[in-house]
Amino acid sequence: MKHNIFYYSDCQFFAGCENMIGNFLNDQFIQNNFCIGFVYSFSEKYERGLNSRVPGTNYQKYPLRLMKQVSYVKPLNPKILWSITHKLISGIYILFYKYLSILVNTFIIFSFFRKHKVEILHINNGGFPAANSCYSAVIAAKMTGIRVIIYVVNNMAEDYLKPLRWFDYPIDFFIKKWVTLFITGSEYAGERLKKVLGLDEGKHITINNGIRRREITLSKQEFKKKYLIPENKIIISTVANLELRKGHIFLLEAIFYIKENYPKNNIPLFIIEGDGPEKGTLIKYIAENDLKEYIWMIDYIPDIFNLLNASDFVILPSIGNEDFPNVIIEAMSLGKPVIGTEIAGIPEQIDHNKSGIVVKPKSSMELVHAIMNLTLNPALVQEFSTEAINRYESLFEVSISIKKYYDLYRTLL
Repeated sequence: MKHNIFYYSDCQFFAGCENMIGNFLNDQFIQNNFCIGFVYSFSEKYERGLNSRVPGTNYQKYPLRLMKQVSYVKPLNPKILWSITHKLISGIYILFYKYLSILVNTFIIFSFFRKHKVEILHINNGGFPAANSCYSAVIAAKMTGIRVIIYVVNNMAEDYLKPLRWFDYPIDFFIKKWVTLFITGSEYAGERLKKVLGLDEGKHITINNGIRRREITLSKQEFKKKYLIPENKIIISTVANLELRKGHIFLLEAIFYIKENYPKNNIPLFIIEGDGPEKGTLIKYIAENDLKEYIWMIDYIPDIFNLLNASDFVILPSIGNEDFPNVIIEAMSLGKPVIGTEIAGIPEQIDHNKSGIVVKPKSSMELVHAIMNLTLNPALVQEFSTEAINRYESLFEVSISIKKYYDLYRTLL
């Protein structure tokens, strides 16, 4: 008889941290060995992403109408945005709403769990604390006697330096007791989580996230032809939300330096794909520094794997709030060297000077040297490309992650 595993998530949209959820729900090996249910906080945006990434029906889908997350209160008067009064009122409101939502969502999730046989609850989300309802899921699981609770943390755990986190300490104390096992995608994130929560030995393991190779529908030549890119032009892509933490501005500074100091025919085309709050700032910088000829910014490309496949190499210039970025191993699966920064789990993904290059965060000049080193040395790109594929196949191919989770489920049961 198959055992029952229920996955749980609460995200605004089907984000990068949901990648492994998609892998579990799509995987035939998991489906053959377990009865799978997926419980999640319903929103139309998330539903569209879920249906796009997980088109199959070999699992039970349980969307719940939960109280949503609130992390910001818009001031009635913009002039008091940074005033102490507004911060105080916002803090009180957010705190009140947070614990009210935990209480309400615990009742909703408890009512659901009570009607279903759940042998393993696998919670997947962002950092720690994640969405408030993840607290609720743990509490509800404990109340209904679910024996195995797995909590996957996909970002850096937040310490207790901020006043609003002080109030989480009591609930964190019980969460760390009730969760059977915490899992992180990188060793770095794991050490951070253990330090913040003071986890006992044996309460945490690291399982690297894995990704599937996606279908390529346009060859490199077809991609260039479709988007009117010269055949001999080197393409460097950056795929990330346009947020401060992704460090795009430092990449633009590096491109400006390259423009000013290298022959024009040696300068690649930089394709920056993504949207977000920093878009206006980046567009302004490009215009003011006359970089339009060298940078193509695009909000969205229908199949991002076609862009990665057409790229000669990939850059992720993140400066913080990362763990184990999917785009790095997605690029590696296509044999693309990656230039990444020395933060979080990125150095665990990139084998420095073998499958890519790791640079210091916020260092435009290190980015310049790495970019031009690969741009001017096609043989080095090919060498890194071979190693990138080997590294992906030996460490980050999805079946490796799935097998580790399968073995873990069996052990815990």
